[in-house]
Amino acid sequence: MNSDRDRDKLIPIERGDQFTRHLVTAQPRIRGFIFSLVGDQTATDDILQEVSTVLWRKFDQFEPGTNFTSWALSIARFSVLEWRRQQKRVPLPIEEETLHALADEAEAFALPLADMREPLRLCLTQLSPRQQQLITERYLRDEPVQSIATRWQRTRMAIYKLLNKTHQQLLLCLRTHA
Repeated sequence: MNSDRDRDKLIPIERGDQFTRHLVTAQPRIRGFIFSLVGDQTATDDILQEVSTVLWRKFDQFEPGTNFTSWALSIARFSVLEWRRQQKRVPLPIEEETLHALADEAEAFALPLADMREPLRLCLTQLSPRQQQLITERYLRDEPVQSIATRWQRTRMAIYKLLNKTHQQLLLCLRTHA
């Protein structure tokens, strides 16, 4: 048996194992990042699948010893931007400028989710009662924006604007407390 041929067969397996370990560790953060930017579970799943494929295709460009999650979030950022370009006719919960700011912050933080819980909890208490209610209805109860708009007797766009303002406030607060 040719030892070079056997060695060549092992390299992709080891590479695949490394990729899998990195992806499994980073995937909850990537999913949360995507969902925070698109606000739709189906779109999140689709974008996450695309990001995973791109990460695998570009894995040879990843520098071992650097932060895989940060690298993956930067790729997710571009995938979300592409998805937004394809969805221009659908109003989204955040402005393009806020999307970039959130993406920059996510890449800069690259902290485990557990490290963000306490600062986020503190920042949520600093929101107005109306903003807290909106966050609860939209994200904890997973209510569609249209349902919230109908119940609050507001337009969908008004709810999206309030979500955008709330996201910006949370981002500013997290910058100072994380």
